[in-house]
Amino acid sequence: MGALSTPLLLAGAAGVVATFVLAFSGDTPGAMRMAGIASTALVLGMILRRR
Repeated sequence: MGALSTPLLLAGAAGVVATFVLAFSGDTPGAMRMAGIASTALVLGMILRRR
């Protein structure tokens, strides 16, 4: 399970960048959806990293 934490953290970081890109392009619903996905990936990655 520990090996899964790194890809989740990387996906979360990419999601943060995608959130800002969507927000600056004016796609507010898409940015909100991407923020939720990114935060979920980051939290799961941090939980798996601690185990």
